Amino acid sequence: MLLLKDIATAVHGRLIGNGETPITGVSNIKDAQTGDITFLTHGSYKKYLPDCRASAIILGKDVETGCLEHTNIIVVDNPGLSYIKVAELFLRPAKNEQGISPLAFVSPSAHVADEVSIGPYVYIGGGAVIKKDVTLFPFVYIGDNTVIDEGTTIHPHVTIYGNALIGKRVVIHGGTVIGSDGFGYIWDGKKHAKVPQLGDVEIEDDVEIGANVAIDRASLGKTIIRKGTKIDNLVQIAHNVSIGENSIIVAHVGIAGSATIGNNVVLAGQVGVKDHITVGNNVMAGGQTGITKDVPDNTLIMGTPHMPHREWMKLQNYLKKLPALFDRLKKVEKKLHLEEDHD
Repeated sequence: MLLLKDIATAVHGRLIGNGETPITGVSNIKDAQTGDITFLTHGSYKKYLPDCRASAIILGKDVETGCLEHTNIIVVDNPGLSYIKVAELFLRPAKNEQGISPLAFVSPSAHVADEVSIGPYVYIGGGAVIKKDVTLFPFVYIGDNTVIDEGTTIHPHVTIYGNALIGKRVVIHGGTVIGSDGFGYIWDGKKHAKVPQLGDVEIEDDVEIGANVAIDRASLGKTIIRKGTKIDNLVQIAHNVSIGENSIIVAHVGIAGSATIGNNVVLAGQVGVKDHITVGNNVMAGGQTGITKDVPDNTLIMGTPHMPHREWMKLQNYLKKLPALFDRLKKVEKKLHLEEDHD
């Protein structure tokens, strides 16, 4: 339980109401009950304010508060960011028991810090380094010579092949595979000859990787995910891909080998990226975009093959008009045929 005045201080908000109000949880604006704090993060939810039963509401400065005079309010600059701070106050992170489970296997040549949580049936290979405050949930596989840096959490059934480097405060969700072979073959006239995959994977600090993601090792050199990038579930990142800092990679994205993705890039759901191309900094690609060539910095793109968003919007407008244009064309053709018959 927290007092409302303490929450207001944590989010640097202006409190209107009773700061001694106890807050026991966080809820969405439609389901909130007494004891909950809720948020107005989007204008479409204003209609729920009059009937909201929450003990307190966090609002942006642009929301009229006159109709809420009987409700405790915290006014903030950014309700979305404030939600993150409050949710963290109530978050109870899942943890193994401190120490190494007797049912885990740790190679005698591995180096494991004292302050770790390693669950049952974890495998840690030879030469691996597990630093302090790392949590490995059951059935995690850590290959030989892989380094897991401080404060990282790896959820059940994650597989990290050998020689990977995982940074600080990384979160990797269940079922993800890091460091599997890149998809490289050359036709020798009779069969597909496999290209040996000799490189590594590096995941920098503060990266979060969703469930069932595949990140391939490089054929030579590194596949690298730079700090602060967030990767959704069911993403494929091929060998030798480089993704810059603080990018967002949404579900079902596929990035082909040796592509370079810049900083602060957003690739929406089902985007496909061709191999050996560069996507510049601050690029945003809408859902199902097919990126087929280099994209300059600060560009908004859409469609397959990709094009500037405005151009894509024009094409969509033309497509909507095609049935009417086709009808007009048939009428013109019919009129021309009639004129030809009269001649």
